[in-house]
Amino acid sequence: MEPRTIQRIAESLQQLGPGGTVEREVLLETLRSIESAWTDADLTKILQAAGLPENEPISCSAFTSWLFDLTDLPGTTSAPHPAVSRKTSTERYPRLHEIPEVHRIGNEMTVEFLTDVEGNWEYFVHFVSWSQVLGWSGLDRGLWGPGELQLAEHGYLVFGGDAVDKGSGDIRVVKTLLELKRRYWDRVFIVLGNRDICKLRFYAELQPGEDGGSFERRGGAYWIPDPKPSPDYETYLQMHHLERGHVSTVRWVLDCNMGCQQTTFNTRRHELALLGLPATDEAVVDSYRDSVDPSHPDCWMLDFLRVGQLAVILGDALFIHGGLYDDCLGRVPEETASTANMREWAARLNAWKDAQLEDFERRPTWDEYNSRGGEKLIDYGCPGGGQNATIVYHNPFNNGNPQQLSPRVEDFLQKSGIRRVFSGHQPHGESPTVVRHTRSGLLVVTADTSYSNMSALKLFNQSNNRGEVVTNVRLRGGRVQLEGILRDGSKHRCELHVDPAEAPIPDALVGCQLNDGSWVKTVLEDGRVLAALGKRFQVSVQSMHPGKACLMLKSVYFSEKLRVSLKNLSAEWLLESQKHVQLLPGPEPSGTEAHDHWYQATQFKREEFDSAETYIFDGHGTLWGVRNSLGQGVSNLDLEEQVIQKVNSLIAAGKQVIFATNDSNYSRRLYIDRLLKHGIRLCHDDEFSRSKAKQKVVTAAFTCAWFLKKALIRKPFVICSHPGLLEELREAGITDYVATIDHDGRAKEEYFAPVTKENVTKLVQQSKDVDAIVVGWDQQLTALKVAVAAAFLKWSRA
Repeated sequence: MEPRTIQRIAESLQQLGPGGTVEREVLLETLRSIESAWTDADLTKILQAAGLPENEPISCSAFTSWLFDLTDLPGTTSAPHPAVSRKTSTERYPRLHEIPEVHRIGNEMTVEFLTDVEGNWEYFVHFVSWSQVLGWSGLDRGLWGPGELQLAEHGYLVFGGDAVDKGSGDIRVVKTLLELKRRYWDRVFIVLGNRDICKLRFYAELQPGEDGGSFERRGGAYWIPDPKPSPDYETYLQMHHLERGHVSTVRWVLDCNMGCQQTTFNTRRHELALLGLPATDEAVVDSYRDSVDPSHPDCWMLDFLRVGQLAVILGDALFIHGGLYDDCLGRVPEETASTANMREWAARLNAWKDAQLEDFERRPTWDEYNSRGGEKLIDYGCPGGGQNATIVYHNPFNNGNPQQLSPRVEDFLQKSGIRRVFSGHQPHGESPTVVRHTRSGLLVVTADTSYSNMSALKLFNQSNNRGEVVTNVRLRGGRVQLEGILRDGSKHRCELHVDPAEAPIPDALVGCQLNDGSWVKTVLEDGRVLAALGKRFQVSVQSMHPGKACLMLKSVYFSEKLRVSLKNLSAEWLLESQKHVQLLPGPEPSGTEAHDHWYQATQFKREEFDSAETYIFDGHGTLWGVRNSLGQGVSNLDLEEQVIQKVNSLIAAGKQVIFATNDSNYSRRLYIDRLLKHGIRLCHDDEFSRSKAKQKVVTAAFTCAWFLKKALIRKPFVICSHPGLLEELREAGITDYVATIDHDGRAKEEYFAPVTKENVTKLVQQSKDVDAIVVGWDQQLTALKVAVAAAFLKWSRA
């Protein structure tokens, strides 16, 4: 059997669950998917030779151990799983304690930087499709990629940290990076991020008898200052109706003190199901604990931390996860003396990380002093870690906008021979942020784009905030290339030099700041530059002619090449695309700034609420159908009555109160009826008052009709089961519609017929001039309705 085939079988069996079992038919099907020649008789012979049961569930690990003769490996006698012969980390990675050195980045080399994948497997695959050093080869491996991932001969890869947490690809991303590192040890480098390091917590916190409450009694999430913006463990249990135990503990940790999204527990379970592993709540708990269990045969997250580094230096380029600032320079936790050289500092930090992991492996659980091994490394990955001297968790932006490094940091790097710094951790729009330092020529690139498209499709990944947006950061010699695609589908590309005099316009503008505070980020394919201005939780983006950008440059960035005169001003320079504002869920600040942002974003402020002039209320779940999740002795009906009274008091005080719903069944008239029925004193119950009250009601049916009128739609085909949508169309003057119901809401029988060519053709020919399709809420949706709509899209004049 070919070595590559053997490796693929081993990986497939590992996916079925180390230490778990699988039915004989599933195992045979897995083997056949890799090599079709496998027969049931072959499997029977192997099972008999291995002494494994033929008609009972088969241990994947025992099958693997026998098939590939793993039982004779040294260092496996203490394996906690009797059927598994486990390699040690040194056996898996024989060069574990060797840190390769790259003294220079030559023109013949290509180094690519990828960071903050955060479990988004689809994004990882998308990045590879843009890569010039990574590519797939061999047979398609299904969920594990369209082949085996290869690294080109002169290619290098630096991963910048945060491999996990916000997608259903944690396991695959980490294991794929680990396999790349194992095969290309001298050319693949892994920087550790805060999301990676904090996973060490799970082993001690998920031991028998431990839960979120015991964690809090041991000190809890001390890095989040009081009052904490998220609920404590007991409150969390009540809010989510959960039982005390490991399942609720993992959910609480992920949601409330590990910086994950509320979807993270579910996305891990989804990945387990995708990989054919048990996908219960308990299996999710096991996957987190086992991944950092020093004695487990598949401690993939711990291996990731073992091979990773806190700082990577290749030639004149430094790669870290968070950032550099005055208080952290030269400081290594537990060491009193600091260093004045970046290369020595990086070596000492990485050695300290290794020592912390060794400490963790010696004592991974809590002791009688509420201490555990590796706790200082865990702290180093938290806000304010390392006594406010961590390079892992740091926000390099000022109120959401990039800024230059301090002169002290700039001098420190210059004296160390560092001319380029690359990091992730802090997202800032759709493309990496570049900051030039004119005094030293330093280039600083922050490449986290994890919030590049908040409206991306979430059908396959609940946490997908990227969509198709991707940027490849590439180093060749003294050049840095940025190349990728933005969320509107437009492409961008630029090539940067440490010395801007070596770069042509418009590329020389990238990394310069304009007098409105924005920073030039990249160059669009039409030659215009893209500038972005961050402010707290949003990024405003605009494109402009390079000449206009030159006129707007801050004085510190003036040069002969970038100097232009007003006499060169043209109308083309003044034209710019419409500014686009991208809302973000907020940066990841550190220290007390983190607490301030979290607190402000999550706390209800009564004085701000009462001082507002305009209030917008949804109906269901806000005014009616209210549920008291806190359980403080108030019934749902009593709470609903209190809400209604408060809303009526706002109306009586002369405030502007607007009511909105995304339920397309309601016209504004019908929604006013419901508001009045529930006791909202929106208006008097007469025709004139009701007509005037429509100005304070917004429904999905109304906005749809408004849009169709603006778009000059005259004859839409409307799929719905309630008359509210049709009522709004008529009020908008759109009366020549084709609908699946009549004016009174009765369903038209012809749309319940079977789907045949004749029935579809007949209905389409009755209304050949349909110019739009409108899909409302249809509780009697039929295949014929869908077929007719599809036919209109294909054949109508629209």
